[in-house]
Amino acid sequence: MSGRLYACVDVGTTRIKLSIFDESLQRKHAEALNVPVNADGLQDSEELFRAVKSLVERGRSLGARSFGLATYRASTVAWDREGKPLTPIVTWTDRGAAATYRRLSAHLKLVGRIPPFDLIISPYSPVLRFLRLRELNPSVGEGNMQWTVESYLTYRLTGKFVSDATSACLSGIVDPRSMKEIGIVKSLFNLRMETPELVENAQTIGSYDGMEFNALIADQQAASVAEGAYEGDTGKVTNGTGTFVDIPTVGFARRGDLIPLVLLKHRGRIWYGVEGYLPTTGKAVDMSLRLGLLKDYSELEVEPTGEVIFIPALSGLQVPHAAGAKGIIAGLTLRSDKAAVVSGLLKSVAFHVRFVLEQSGEHLKILRADGGLSRSNALLKMISAVTGTSVERDSDVEATSRGIAMLQLAATGQSSLEDIAKAKREREAFSEMGKAALEEEYQKWKKTTALLRSSRGSYLGE
Repeated sequence: MSGRLYACVDVGTTRIKLSIFDESLQRKHAEALNVPVNADGLQDSEELFRAVKSLVERGRSLGARSFGLATYRASTVAWDREGKPLTPIVTWTDRGAAATYRRLSAHLKLVGRIPPFDLIISPYSPVLRFLRLRELNPSVGEGNMQWTVESYLTYRLTGKFVSDATSACLSGIVDPRSMKEIGIVKSLFNLRMETPELVENAQTIGSYDGMEFNALIADQQAASVAEGAYEGDTGKVTNGTGTFVDIPTVGFARRGDLIPLVLLKHRGRIWYGVEGYLPTTGKAVDMSLRLGLLKDYSELEVEPTGEVIFIPALSGLQVPHAAGAKGIIAGLTLRSDKAAVVSGLLKSVAFHVRFVLEQSGEHLKILRADGGLSRSNALLKMISAVTGTSVERDSDVEATSRGIAMLQLAATGQSSLEDIAKAKREREAFSEMGKAALEEEYQKWKKTTALLRSSRGSYLGE
């Protein structure tokens, strides 16, 4: 390899990917490692670090002298000042936080009904994962380091206790508007810990093994950067393990069940957005392969057919919010076949995207799709037909790593994000408008999800 190269490590929940890009954002190399998450939602923190470290070192061996990280979000860990882990990682898939919430005092739960504390004091808040650390290791407290995954990895690599703005503002402890610690939250939960220094997403943070560490960002926000979906009328939908819809807003905003977040912090400016996600889209496809419903991914290429609804809520719903909901296949008749069930899955994903767009209140002209499942033409056509929005797919669907490379280019002064965004890329457009039959099905889908949301205590929910 020749020319300046950039190593990009995309730290997913169970799969860590290394990509090497050149200055023209051409991917020159890719490989990956798997680090499992236990059934209880805990992950071996030392194993994760070793995997990340080995991929950074691999990048150096291939000629890169700059690297960046994107990490999965809202997952906590504790370690000592020498970098030794004191707990496993409590990932965002952890179910123990719900039991932790039930043990909270009545007055804390009452405070959690008052905005904005309803975002922070809930069974699914990242703050409760800090409490989980103390349950896992009662000795965790003052003098130890506690924060989310990106901070732990950065500390192990550079010795610096920092967090990036996109990740820190999803911790429940940093105010996304002021970028300052919310002291009252730490007091309410008796969290005796330091808050890390906040860094921008394109910034030289330190070095490791002769390489500059030049970018740190949350994974979905990195994809938004890659797709140019952090301002204006362009949003992005990532179809991978889950389906994540991220929509830029003017300033910090709360919209329905959507999560307000920071999409990017760069050169002192902050870009905001909202997000809704369906956690187990890809998992539902994997399950369909395992059960023999699909032989391979090519069988996703079906035309809209039948009235089957297949809602892949294998670990609950985030939008509309129903954490205890179960997956459901409804609308089966004697005429239903495999294609109808697969079509029902694709339609449910598309309906989810539309629901998020409606809750956002934003009017997008373009949705840019990435992630492995976005290779499905049928899925992207369905999303366009249901939302009435043009959907574009880059020739490189691995947007997160491309976003890390873009941020490194900006941090090292090789280019600006504005200039990179203006550069033409090879994108395929899908525009499927005016399918009236889908409107009736969308209304049925909303009624079905409403049923899931209200079905506590039945086989549909817990």
